[in-house]
Amino acid sequence: MRITTARFVRLSRCRGSALLLGLALSLLAACGSSSPRGTPGVDPSREVDAALLPSEAQLRGWQTEIDEFNGGFRPAGSIHEIAYAQRLAGQLREMGVPEVSLEPYTVSRWSAKTARLELLDGDKGEDVPLVSYIPFSGNTGPAGLEGSLLYLPGLAAVDLSEVLAQLLASGAATGGVTDLLRNLTELLGDSTSGLSSILAVVAGLDVRGKIVVYDLPRLTIPIGVLSSLALHITDEAGTMGFTTPYSRPFLDMVVAQVVTTALKAAGAAGAVGIIDYPREAALGSYYPFFARFLPASPTVYLDRDEGRALKQRLSGQPLSPLKARLTLDALEEEVEAYNVVARLPGVSPLEIVLSSHTDGTNSIEDNGTAAILGMMRYYTRVPAAQRPRSLRVVFSGGHFGGGGLASYLEAHHDELQARVLAAVEIEHVGAREWLEIAPGVMALTGLNEPQVIVSPLGAVFERETALLSSQMDRSMVLPPVLPFGEGQAYRTSAGLPMIQYITGPVYLLNFGIAKVTSDYTDYALMHRQVQGFIQMVTNLAAEPAGQLRPGLAEN
Repeated sequence: MRITTARFVRLSRCRGSALLLGLALSLLAACGSSSPRGTPGVDPSREVDAALLPSEAQLRGWQTEIDEFNGGFRPAGSIHEIAYAQRLAGQLREMGVPEVSLEPYTVSRWSAKTARLELLDGDKGEDVPLVSYIPFSGNTGPAGLEGSLLYLPGLAAVDLSEVLAQLLASGAATGGVTDLLRNLTELLGDSTSGLSSILAVVAGLDVRGKIVVYDLPRLTIPIGVLSSLALHITDEAGTMGFTTPYSRPFLDMVVAQVVTTALKAAGAAGAVGIIDYPREAALGSYYPFFARFLPASPTVYLDRDEGRALKQRLSGQPLSPLKARLTLDALEEEVEAYNVVARLPGVSPLEIVLSSHTDGTNSIEDNGTAAILGMMRYYTRVPAAQRPRSLRVVFSGGHFGGGGLASYLEAHHDELQARVLAAVEIEHVGAREWLEIAPGVMALTGLNEPQVIVSPLGAVFERETALLSSQMDRSMVLPPVLPFGEGQAYRTSAGLPMIQYITGPVYLLNFGIAKVTSDYTDYALMHRQVQGFIQMVTNLAAEPAGQLRPGLAEN
């Protein structure tokens, strides 16, 4: 099954969640079965040597090591991210990779020194337990800011499915984060867009100088919106039904920024967002991606129960505003950080890039580095004659703060154009599904998290990504029409064929959850995935250059 970007964009001009579902149904009907058009067997001469694979214990060790760096919380440009990048460079050298370097770039570092919400009663202050804050959302300084608390009702009921449809219809999703942000800003100013419901709610109250309490809307889509686009689906357990709801915190990042941008424009002094999850799932929620680019009032987060208690207190004294002090004292500076770049020569100087990033919230965000260490351990043990292509490793920094990968692609543009056949970005492997299975009860479901593999269009890439998907249940191969993952920059900025592997579990963007490493990562699954990645890269490396990048000649 194959859907072109243009066709999807035309069909996605719809309104509301019902029409999104209709879009997905029409795509499915138009395209027939979601099974691949044929997946030929692997050439025996390209079989992976199981004896040379890293062990499951080795993969676990590399991921567990991430927690040695601030419990796994490595914000962009932090000393912890820089230290981890240096460690990765050392590990590649220890494996025998001959060309390893740390390339400097400038990144925005933002780190919270104090995040606090106090309810004020005369000279007394009562602390409200927070779960997190929005990074880059402003800086109150150590004194904080004081104001009346004002609850903004109605946001929890806002349906933003239409916003997703409009962003897709605009083509912004295929243009990368820059186009996505520009279009989001335009939609904020469009009174006819789905965002007008948020703007109308904000405009309905005078929020000037207030600390606004609001319920963060959750964006839920039927998984069929994704699966109907798929070039290939593996769903042996039958758990990814067409109408199965798919709701994850990473989808809510756009929603969070819409609210905070609207509040800032309306003159709110600060904000208190209520995350619609139990405390253990809301703790450490870290949504930095859009706040760095769009204005926001200083914002802290409460979990569902603390939020409910605060709303009850506010409703109990409507004639006597409750005063509060919000403190979000942060360190903000431009610093020098490093991309880790390595090269393992093969028979041909033409290259395949293996990429992931070094900053993250916990050990699974991002353990693509651990998976690539496993791949490089394999390839350094393979005789050089069995590496038909050279391999380039890029562990980019600062994807939470901007700078790393963009800086690398700009600095190496001509070299990448001349040498690189394809880029493979790997993020969040071995993820187990962790959901709210009953009100207030979070638990593992016994399944792995749904997996997305974004594939370039073309017979070879579609064949290899389908083969990879077929080895992993609950996975789908999508054409490059959605802005999933850091790797999209290889396509949008460098113009290279790019394969992206990614998952988005509930705990992905949370710091301070130790169970991510011990309980929420399936290391047996991770081992199978690494073997699948090695097989895919080995197969791609054996293809003629023109099959991967037409016009790029063999050297």
